[in-house]
Amino acid sequence: MQKSDVASARSAPHVARATPRSRQIDAGHLRGFEAAARLGSFTAAADELALTQSALSRQIQTLEAQVGVPLFTREGPRVRLSPAGEQFAAVVRQALHSLDAMVDTLRAGQGRPRVRLTTFASLASQWLIPRLGEFQATHPDIDIAVETFDSLSDLEHGDIDIAIRRLRHDNPQAHAPGTTFLFGEEITPVCSPVLADRAPTSLEALPRCVWIDDVRVHGAPPIARANMQALSWGGWYAGLGLPQPEPLRWLRFNYTYQVIQAAVAGQGVAMGQIGLIRDLLAAGTLIAPVGRRVDAGYGYYLATRPDTQPRPEVQAMLDWLQRQFAAWQAIAVD
Repeated sequence: MQKSDVASARSAPHVARATPRSRQIDAGHLRGFEAAARLGSFTAAADELALTQSALSRQIQTLEAQVGVPLFTREGPRVRLSPAGEQFAAVVRQALHSLDAMVDTLRAGQGRPRVRLTTFASLASQWLIPRLGEFQATHPDIDIAVETFDSLSDLEHGDIDIAIRRLRHDNPQAHAPGTTFLFGEEITPVCSPVLADRAPTSLEALPRCVWIDDVRVHGAPPIARANMQALSWGGWYAGLGLPQPEPLRWLRFNYTYQVIQAAVAGQGVAMGQIGLIRDLLAAGTLIAPVGRRVDAGYGYYLATRPDTQPRPEVQAMLDWLQRQFAAWQAIAVD
């Protein structure tokens, strides 16, 4: 090399030795890529990751430059994975799942093993809490955290280990990886035996009673209201192919377990979800005087994180829950 060439090389601006197609990618951009691929929107992905939309867009542009091929096809405000992006996303998802699972394992190893479980409030209060003592007695070294939400928690990207869900059978979540069907849901009018001769024993007698109902059937957003309707008086009459009459009076609460508590107290007739009140019916605490059951189109499902091997404490809880649900379903009710 001539001296002039050496001088020129020293004075020239820095140029990366590797081309974008040959150097390793920035792993920090993979979370943004995965979120955008899953949500189909840079804006939604940025919101999820607490970034600005422009910052996330720059991450994707940098990642595409480093990979060397377009990963997304832009369609106005929406984005769609390119064929190469589809292949890349499958590998990235698996890698992130493996990393997250290992982080959970390492965190769990720093203290007592813990299981985080989520379900809806009525199942937690009426079914889960009365039984948790047995699990704690046989697994005294495992901490348990129970969170109640009506909305579906994101098992893939949150830190929830197990979800007990009540879903419509046609809900895609009912058929998602890591989801196990437990049993279906039927509904029927129920009341306390203290009503005695006032208990309605026919369809014609029902409108002469006080009906206990969930207030969300009437005041919730349209989607939630439609879901609650299927499990309430309107859904029961629709299942029988009959119009719903007006009762003597309404008594409404905003949680299902409150509806059942009012029925047990003899304050009227409630639409009972047999999946929640099997023990009350078997014990005679509640009776089903009309005896007409309707399939509500819902089922109970046990869901775990997809594509990851449960930690030992999570597997112990899963095994216990499945045994408990099997014994629950075996309870005979009239």
